[in-house]
Amino acid sequence: MGIYDRDYGRSERTPWDRIENPRSMLIILIVINVIVFVVQLLFTYDVQQELPAGIDAIELAASDRAAIELQYTEKRSHIDDIFAVRGTSLVRPWLWFQTLTYGFLHNTGNIFHLVFNMFILYVFGKPIEQRLGGQEFLKTYLAAIIFGGIVAMVASLIHWSFMPTGVECPMTMGASGGVVAMIVIFACFFPHQELLFMFVFPMKAWVLACLVVLMDLYGAAGLSGRATAYEVHLAGALFGFLYVKQGWDFRWLDLTSLADIPGTLRQRSRRAKLKLHDPEKKIREEEREADRILAKIHQSGESSLTSRERRTLERYSRRKRQSREN
Repeated sequence: MGIYDRDYGRSERTPWDRIENPRSMLIILIVINVIVFVVQLLFTYDVQQELPAGIDAIELAASDRAAIELQYTEKRSHIDDIFAVRGTSLVRPWLWFQTLTYGFLHNTGNIFHLVFNMFILYVFGKPIEQRLGGQEFLKTYLAAIIFGGIVAMVASLIHWSFMPTGVECPMTMGASGGVVAMIVIFACFFPHQELLFMFVFPMKAWVLACLVVLMDLYGAAGLSGRATAYEVHLAGALFGFLYVKQGWDFRWLDLTSLADIPGTLRQRSRRAKLKLHDPEKKIREEEREADRILAKIHQSGESSLTSRERRTLERYSRRKRQSREN
């Protein structure tokens, strides 16, 4: 047996490692958001907004005019043009994927949009992931993003219908809908947990959640003066509240099957080739597959197994029983 065959000599994670120390879906989400933000920065361009009426009639020095134009210049990314959600996407079904992808985009002109969202997501998402498990946490967060995206699409189309002809339909981006959902879910799970609002004021979790919702209602009424998608925040808050109070559960949704696609393709490719009979190799592959299925049961529950995985586990158990009897 070589040194790399020993447990302490292996660098890769085995199924049993994943049982004891599963990867954090929260950290993966944060890393993806940061990577997407970097990609957005690589494809930014300037968009000149309409200058105030009468500015052309005023004689200004070249430097003053340049300063005014810079003030009315917006940074945008070509990535935003493709993946941010718009109201016009509602009548274009091929663009409905934007109801998910918008949640991984952030304003490239303001890095604090990303930093604040990811910080709040980490603070409230970590205990939720520990309570729900990685897979359920991931599915809940993505479902909140999609729900917020649908609301953003409808609300944007309604707003745009009242705008003057020729005005571009506004786009929505950001993880705020999913983040607010996590705040409300946290408050429902741990209502009396004491938090420091703005790092100074001690406040119960349920009070903080109510304050967040009230602030978003205030903004949605047009009283804040900020260009923020408050309706998406409120959609996230409603989703989080209903998720807990209605006892929603996304364990029936098997996302691990997506991760199995490369392995399935490799298996089909191997079947298409002429192979020598190697019973030991078949047994080893069956054991690896059984380890993966056991890890999946530990993380997502037995109900998450597909029929093929159940048959594999039954076959493996039967073979193990027979070997012990012999």
